[in-house]
Amino acid sequence: MSEQNISIEEFEKKYVARLETRKLDYNALSFQEQISPHYRRAQCRYIGTGAVAAVDSNVIQAEHFTLSNMYLPAGCEGPMHLHEDVEEVFFVIKGSVTARVQIGDTIHELKLGERDCIWTPPGYYRGVRNDSDEEAIMAVMLGAAKPQIPTYEPGSALENLRIERAKAKAAAAAAEQQK
Repeated sequence: MSEQNISIEEFEKKYVARLETRKLDYNALSFQEQISPHYRRAQCRYIGTGAVAAVDSNVIQAEHFTLSNMYLPAGCEGPMHLHEDVEEVFFVIKGSVTARVQIGDTIHELKLGERDCIWTPPGYYRGVRNDSDEEAIMAVMLGAAKPQIPTYEPGSALENLRIERAKAKAAAAAAEQQK
């Protein structure tokens, strides 16, 4: 429900996110770099925090989706991953990327340039790779205020790491409840 009785200053403070106040967060997905340095990338959050980000009080609080910019260095990639609960959009702002989507047992690659976009429904493995010599910047939108943490290909090093991290987080939460 919209708030119609607030000042423009309050509206701006609550609903406007400016580039000058954003920070590139190379730590949001740094756990993936434990598997490969090619997974290095930064998230710059605007609306919500996405599926894996820590708490960020500097974002517009989402009600139905998240929006961030992903900075993908030359030669790096966002690994194949699965969101069972949300659709995901990659919109190329700068540079070019290779979008990857798995249909059945086949991974298809689609080249995307500036202002190209791919929408992936829930239930498809998807990823992106920067094959160029220049940084690429994409807008990334997920269709929920707090999406579930994505999964990776069964048996992969990333999926095994995700499982280990989930167990450690659950153990820490259980220990905290016992205090």
